[in-house]
Amino acid sequence: MDTNMYRYITTVAECKSISAAARRLYISQPALTKQISRLETQLGFKLFDRTKTPLSLTSAGELFVEFADRYVKLENELTNKLRLLDPSKSAVVTVATTPRGGTYIGPSTASFLCHYQGIQLEYMNVSANECEAALEDETADLAVYTDPVISNQLEYMPLEEDPLLLVVPRNNILLQGKELSGNSLSTPLMLDPLELQEHRLTFILSTPNHSLYHAECAFLSKYQIIPAQSLRVDYVDTRYSIAAGGAGIALLPAITVSRISLSSDAVFCTIRGSNLYRYIVIARKKGRALSENAELFWRFLIDRRFHTHSKQEYPLFFIFIKPSGSGKRENRR
Repeated sequence: MDTNMYRYITTVAECKSISAAARRLYISQPALTKQISRLETQLGFKLFDRTKTPLSLTSAGELFVEFADRYVKLENELTNKLRLLDPSKSAVVTVATTPRGGTYIGPSTASFLCHYQGIQLEYMNVSANECEAALEDETADLAVYTDPVISNQLEYMPLEEDPLLLVVPRNNILLQGKELSGNSLSTPLMLDPLELQEHRLTFILSTPNHSLYHAECAFLSKYQIIPAQSLRVDYVDTRYSIAAGGAGIALLPAITVSRISLSSDAVFCTIRGSNLYRYIVIARKKGRALSENAELFWRFLIDRRFHTHSKQEYPLFFIFIKPSGSGKRENRR
């Protein structure tokens, strides 16, 4: 059996969707579907119940995932111990990143490798909760991602604000009588928080497994907004399209929206007197002695932040505290 199948099956089980798992694994959906079908034929058991939405594990699938989790943990432990046997392996710095963290870290990678030749960076493209798990079990040296759930086991440093904007349909009651000419991502319309409280509004929100879910919860709580109705949609571009189509309001990352084909029916807004944003952070495990090269990369990214931005204090508005006693992780991308 191809050992990659352990990761494939556990990822599909976490995402409850083959298409979502394929995106996270960076393989095509048809290829992943074919691999799963081949494995099921080989085992003689169906691993997923495809008649239900979302996708669910069969009894055989639950058993497979139980053993697959053990295998992946053992493989990671073996890799770490083998690396310790050869000091030259410390030249490799393993960094867990989410898609947004990877976008941020790209320019820094080229600059770092120019300054420190001979150091090898290995990036793990995973979800936010997997970033934290990789740090805690020492599969990764560092992690760069958004919306951390603060853990006592980890140390964090904010790297950059990731601006958020409200996408409001042009025909929405909030915009009646307002001047909308010149509206753009860089010049959003200012809204008063009371306007959002006074009207019965529909919000297009992310699903709980998405990193923006926590930012949305913080936004609604901070401004005491109670949606009259909410729709849960996983993907940013779909939420944008639904909002632009007139169904409701969405809170979205500006940098992601900038890559979408924009609609003239959508108006970009922010809150008067406030900046809406979440944070991209770099994290490491507390008390863990990192290799010299991992320390270099940690300091390089932090120094780059201070050279790029003013040395301002970063409030923790969109950084969230894990409830005490909660050991369950949500799958945040």
